[in-house]
Amino acid sequence: MFVIVVGGGKVGYHLSRELLGLGNEIVLMESDHERAAKLRAEFGSLVLTKDGSEGRWLKFAGVTRADLVVAVTGDDEDNLVVCQLTNMLSKHKARSLARINNPNNAAVFRKLGVDETVSATDLILSMIEKDVEDAGAVVHLMRLEESGLELVEYRVYADSRVVGKRLGELGLPSYGCNLCTVIRGAEALFPDSQLIVEKGDMLVALVQLDSAERARQFIVEPEIKVEMT
Repeated sequence: MFVIVVGGGKVGYHLSRELLGLGNEIVLMESDHERAAKLRAEFGSLVLTKDGSEGRWLKFAGVTRADLVVAVTGDDEDNLVVCQLTNMLSKHKARSLARINNPNNAAVFRKLGVDETVSATDLILSMIEKDVEDAGAVVHLMRLEESGLELVEYRVYADSRVVGKRLGELGLPSYGCNLCTVIRGAEALFPDSQLIVEKGDMLVALVQLDSAERARQFIVEPEIKVEMT
């Protein structure tokens, strides 16, 4: 895969190292000459000392044949411009991914054509939520604000009320929850109505934002049984 990384700060640097380590072809663009010189000492000719928010230099970097352009500068506006230029110059052949420093910009970026956004704030919050919500019982994978939906992964414990039941009898749609797949070990299973939920399964589902808590309680928590004496 050919990836253009725009922004040679800490994020751009570490991302470039990881991409190279995975065998990808990259170009790292950094407009600051001093910073670019330090990067060139490690990456050599892969570093381009040009401003990626200028179309001529993005084209020079190879955007017309790129598979992905990642804008990770410290400026949201610059990252937006890079992604919009990517869409225009590559005729939407290259995917665009923008780092956003202000999470409130995410919806705007998507409306303006950015394919994917990554917010450090949202990632940190997701990690906190993961720890708080039953020690990892719920992982928030992606939020689709405009659709009012969220892609969520639920971990099923031994005492979860859904254990031992067929998917078809759970009535998940009534909880605003549409199951996408069941991950069991290293295997992804089609959510057939006759499939029986087992301890350790992970249920990946699209959930309505306003029903997320009800769905979590139903899938993850144990069934409360009242004993008559």
